[in-house]
Amino acid sequence: MALIVEDGTGLNNADSYISLADARIFASDYGYTLPADDTEAGVFLRKGALYVDLSESSFTGSRLVDTQALAWPRSDAYKCSGRNQIALPSNSVPIEIKNSQVISASYYASGLNPRAASTGLRIQSEELTGVGKTSYFDSGGSSSTVEITEANDMIANLMCSNAESGLSIPTLRI
Repeated sequence: MALIVEDGTGLNNADSYISLADARIFASDYGYTLPADDTEAGVFLRKGALYVDLSESSFTGSRLVDTQALAWPRSDAYKCSGRNQIALPSNSVPIEIKNSQVISASYYASGLNPRAASTGLRIQSEELTGVGKTSYFDSGGSSSTVEITEANDMIANLMCSNAESGLSIPTLRI
């Protein structure tokens, strides 16, 4: 099934921020790998879009329309550039979002499942004779998931906040 690429209008059926052709160019230029099979690459790009959208609550602005399938486009959104906040057009998807999707898709394609829960337990020993026996180290037993740091770093400037005061006052450069 072909990707349905968000065109900046808030499509209710979009499943990607970037076309397969453009994703392949970015991946090739920056050393990321997508499957050669277009259908398989499309599956991982869809997963990459879902991974990017996990950060929606931290993005500036709000969804352009209530019925849109993905987190972007957004109205009243801006990106941080040092102390400046630069207004983003409400009918666009920032390049950082597209690039983050491809990076995430590449990690998914390599076998990483960043949303898989881990109990935090590590195997100490395993005995396979007769009835199986496995012993675990006690590592605190906390559950966690993996983050794709490269993808998160790519979109960090779309999540402006003032860490010192907790307040954010937009200063827009137009």
